[in-house]
Amino acid sequence: MDERADFDQRILILGWDGATWDLLRPWAEAGELPALARVMGEGCWGRMRTVIPPGTGPAWSSMVTGKNPGKHGVFEFMERREASYRIGPLDGSALRAETIWERVGGAGGEIVALNVPMTYPPRPVAGTLVSGILTPRSARTYTHPPEFAAALESREPGYAVMPTEVYAPGRVKEFLTHLHEVLEHKRRVLLWLMREKPWRFLMQVFNETDVIQHGLWHVMDPSHPNYNAAEASDHGHAILDLYRKMDSILDDILSALPENTTLMLVSDHGAGPLRRFLHTNLWLMERGFLQIRHRPISRLKHRLFRWGLTPMNLYNTTSKVGLGRVKTKLRWTAKGYAVLRSLFLSFGDVDWENTLAYGLGGGWAGGIYLNVKGREPLGRIEPGDAYERERRRIADDLRGVPDPATGAPLVSKVWFREELFSGPFASESPDLYFSPSDESCAVFGDFEFSSNRVLEPTSPAISGQHRMDGVLGVWGPHIRRGEILEGVRIVDVAPTALHLMGMAVPEGMDGRVLNEALTPEFLGKREVRTVREDASDSSAGGPRYSDREEGEIIDRLKGLGYIS
Repeated sequence: MDERADFDQRILILGWDGATWDLLRPWAEAGELPALARVMGEGCWGRMRTVIPPGTGPAWSSMVTGKNPGKHGVFEFMERREASYRIGPLDGSALRAETIWERVGGAGGEIVALNVPMTYPPRPVAGTLVSGILTPRSARTYTHPPEFAAALESREPGYAVMPTEVYAPGRVKEFLTHLHEVLEHKRRVLLWLMREKPWRFLMQVFNETDVIQHGLWHVMDPSHPNYNAAEASDHGHAILDLYRKMDSILDDILSALPENTTLMLVSDHGAGPLRRFLHTNLWLMERGFLQIRHRPISRLKHRLFRWGLTPMNLYNTTSKVGLGRVKTKLRWTAKGYAVLRSLFLSFGDVDWENTLAYGLGGGWAGGIYLNVKGREPLGRIEPGDAYERERRRIADDLRGVPDPATGAPLVSKVWFREELFSGPFASESPDLYFSPSDESCAVFGDFEFSSNRVLEPTSPAISGQHRMDGVLGVWGPHIRRGEILEGVRIVDVAPTALHLMGMAVPEGMDGRVLNEALTPEFLGKREVRTVREDASDSSAGGPRYSDREEGEIIDRLKGLGYIS
């Protein structure tokens, strides 16, 4: 715990989920985003490298803790439940490292944290917290203090933690109207709390920027396979329009900032087009690393799967014939999963005693777990030499997969987990990660066996995906003007914020203070101090969702494009 701080400076972190300079810089230079252009001209800005995998859960967790996922425990939004092969969503108890706002609160400062991922269920804080993306729609306790929810709903009826409308072909207008309504509610709540609360640290994350990019990247990209000229004619400016609204919110914030406040504009990762899916578990099956049981029902389901009875085909068909809202009615509860698993090929049909590996996690990078004795319920591989031998074999096979479109290697990079992570939770991550050479090809590994094709075009409902480089803009009284920052990592945000507020930087953080963003005058009067810290909490709290809540979370993540 840090000593009590004087807090001569305040920090406001504004999160635009998935924002990329590939879009923002030309728009700002063209005069479309004047508030952002002001931050760039009067402060510092640059690309910010995120963590692998570049997902919303691990990335925001690394930003707010200053630590790699091996030290905070969040690697994906989904996990394999302990002592089973069932996959389910994480909640905030998976984040097992102290956040910036918890450190500020422990040092005597009041905080406001709004819609930051991995904050449900809310922990007690020294101030006000409204939870983020993993909040079930039916949740009643999603704030701290708990009674703040009533005040929030009374002042801002219709406030939503996350959008509830999702993109589907033929429903663009409804989707966009809802996104803008959600943003207006959040704008008013943010400005209200900025003015009314005596905060020293404030953080707001807007996920709507990522949601619209997942759904509508294709409308501004004529080369995209989902491009539709009529849709583009009506909505080709939709992403820019939403960023214009974000820019107006930024302008409101700049006008309302108290003196001696530093603004940090951040994103958790970048974004770009999504054109193809690579299905991990089907590839593992075809290479013999994953085996199907010999019982009659599993063999029948496998045969039907090969003929095309797959969740992806069903989903694509309903979208193409104008039944896009079907996906918003599906409920991925335990009962819903039971129905799906009875109809479609699933992990329940896997011969685990003869399976070597299985996939979990997708997007820019996919994860593969080995089926290890003593760790998985029906582990096949002995730890030690056999584990290393099979892991190398899978990695070599991945590197040898050709891209049928070009003949070049389909997979460009393979990492063993110890290359990416360090810390007490590194052993909980997939045993290896891999990334396709073509960044517009996303790994699909979130739902068992989704497709009977290893490679296939993206679905009609998602056309954008994450990239490794997010954004950082820093503006305030002690920030250099007009500097372009190089070599920034997402774990640098927390130590830089703590240092600006006069707090010591914990030695366990993986990031550094961005001294190159600070004025010589500030550097001359404040040296970086470090402090030892207690070990991270190594005890996972376990899932707290009810069956209904778990279904709502998976439904939301799939509908909004956060999991494939």
